[in-house]
Amino acid sequence: MSDKKLADAAEQIAAAEAEKAAATQQPEKPKRTIHWDDELMTTRQLMEFLSLSRTKIWELVNKEQLPAFKIGGDYRYRRTEVIEWLEKYRVKRG
Repeated sequence: MSDKKLADAAEQIAAAEAEKAAATQQPEKPKRTIHWDDELMTTRQLMEFLSLSRTKIWELVNKEQLPAFKIGGDYRYRRTEVIEWLEKYRVKRG
């Protein structure tokens, strides 16, 4: 086998190995910075924050898509998501 053929074969093998290595690597997950306002609130804390009853909060979760997490039997609410949800109901002055 000539030197040129050996070099070409070596290049093909190296390219195939590099392609295989790239295919098996996991994509890097974007890093998310957690700020103080990303805290999770309990239902009781949300009741105080919104000045609403527990029943009304549960209705909003079920009917109005108030964002919530259910962990076991308890609900948790991310403060920033609650504020974003509230903004959808802002009264526009005209």
